[in-house]
Amino acid sequence: MIFTRIDPWHPEATKIIDRLGGIVEAAGSDLFAAALAGLLLDAIGAAGFAILRREGRANALPHVTLLESRAPLPPSWAEAYAKALFGDPAAAPQPGADGPGIHRIAASGIRAPMLRSLCFTGPGFAEALTLAQGSGTDLIALSILADRATGGFSAFQHDELNQLGKLLLPILRLHVRLAAQAVPQRRVSAGEMEERVAATFPELTRREVAVCARSVLGVTAEGIALDLGIKQTSVRTYRLRAYTRLNINSINQLSTMLIQS
Repeated sequence: MIFTRIDPWHPEATKIIDRLGGIVEAAGSDLFAAALAGLLLDAIGAAGFAILRREGRANALPHVTLLESRAPLPPSWAEAYAKALFGDPAAAPQPGADGPGIHRIAASGIRAPMLRSLCFTGPGFAEALTLAQGSGTDLIALSILADRATGGFSAFQHDELNQLGKLLLPILRLHVRLAAQAVPQRRVSAGEMEERVAATFPELTRREVAVCARSVLGVTAEGIALDLGIKQTSVRTYRLRAYTRLNINSINQLSTMLIQS
């Protein structure tokens, strides 16, 4: 009898697969960004990510269509980041001959001091791993950023993100196509989101529901405090209590749970 050794299942594999399912379900909707952030920032541990897209002109800089980061970023970051990655065509991320191309660059690899400071040093990013796919003048790229405190991506993380990126790029294309075809939808109100959060998580208190609902809609802590007539510190307290009850640690995870409910 021939025995084959079976390696233990990666402890994060099930979580990653679940998150991928949530991303597919959210494609084309306003919840896509939160679902993708739940995977890359929460499950994978990246410091941030950007989706860049170019259409119509081969020499044009791609534009950032989606951006999420743990660190606060200035309004000029997106445009500067596109220049940092694609400003030099000879060194820019390029699609592979038979699939996505992979491009890795450390902060020290950005020659322009101003771009290096704005895009990497200032926010605390050590390096970026970018996967690009496309043909002709069309390009879509997923750029994943590592925190300086971690020292950048390990060889294992590099390989893992490379494989994950190959799965994500077709989903990104699907999202872009569906979002372009979608009929503009009425924005969900805070009251409607409260009803959805309360129905999905009956263990939360009324105030925790109110805070979480507005957080899912992208309202800042300051905005929530003004809307509810409470202090910003109270907003954070209610949010942390909700996270503890639900055994989560970010609003991205909460959004993903809402998508999958």
